Amino acid sequence: MFITITTSKVTAEQAGQVEDFLKEFLPRMKQQLGVNAIYHYSRPDKGDESTVVIWESPEAVKAYRESDLIKEAVAYEQKLGLQEMTTREGYPVIFSTNKKE
Repeated sequence: MFITITTSKVTAEQAGQVEDFLKEFLPRMKQQLGVNAIYHYSRPDKGDESTVVIWESPEAVKAYRESDLIKEAVAYEQKLGLQEMTTREGYPVIFSTNKKE
């Protein structure tokens, strides 16, 4: 398994716009081959929000990062001026208590 974390610093106005975008985008992302789960959270008091995705493999992440779908997300970030306020990280899962494994 592999986990990715995308975090953006956002204003209150941007947060609403991002959440509207994600309501439509994340269900489509969930259909990507290799996505096990997606979690999104917002911390308005800190001015940020993050999306955590659990993937089956690093190869699934690579396929997504080469897809048109991520281009759509990056274009939206650029539209809101978030590209310099967004980070994308990825890590292999080294321990899990998930009963499915």
